[in-house]
Amino acid sequence: MTSKAIEITNLSKIYKNGRGISNLNLTVNQGDIFGFLGPNGAGKTTTMQMITGLVKPDRGDVNIFGNSITENYVDAMKHIGCMIETAESYPYLTAYEHLQLVARFYPQVDQRRIDKCMEITGILKYKNEKAKKYSVGMKQRLGIAAAILSRPKLLILDEPLNGLDFEGIFDIRRLIKELSMEEGTTFFISSQFTHDMELTCTRIGVVYSGTLVNEDYTQNILSNYPSFENYYVSEVGRNERV
Repeated sequence: MTSKAIEITNLSKIYKNGRGISNLNLTVNQGDIFGFLGPNGAGKTTTMQMITGLVKPDRGDVNIFGNSITENYVDAMKHIGCMIETAESYPYLTAYEHLQLVARFYPQVDQRRIDKCMEITGILKYKNEKAKKYSVGMKQRLGIAAAILSRPKLLILDEPLNGLDFEGIFDIRRLIKELSMEEGTTFFISSQFTHDMELTCTRIGVVYSGTLVNEDYTQNILSNYPSFENYYVSEVGRNERV
């Protein structure tokens, strides 16, 4: 029997401008690399903010490994690493100092783990440079290094490939797949780019105008459509006609 990493029930948050997410019901199983695919303003970030407790939902609930974020928030967050919206950093700290600061919250994280996270995200050789000198892509790498520092069972990454060059995109895709296969890490990843999702994720949920349009396994999608782009256009077009 497959265990559930995330179970979302009737989750809703609508802002005054009408944007947000409405009545979201979704299950992400342990071991999934789940892609949350949709355009800007579709509700992807709002959903991630509610999953991690950064935003309070209007109604509904989220269970993380069986723990409700509304009733048992501390236990729900124990095994999560996340990077929501932009990767924030302290501009006058080096990458090493930044990760040292984050590591204070995790007693099990030692020097070797900090070095390992910098190595696998490609910033080890820049460990002594201050973050204010980093490009957008380097800040993304630092944010991901901080997110994986505690060896989380679940990683929630909001547009993790933004700002990366081709080499960076390849590296992060490879990192995601390696953590999934070697450590059993579950991923919930958002993106607006179909190609990234096709090459990275095992399951896909299409969100459009605050509604989950459809979700399916990658292999099923590609057996019925030439590409994710065709699938996405089809699902969004069908939703617009409703």
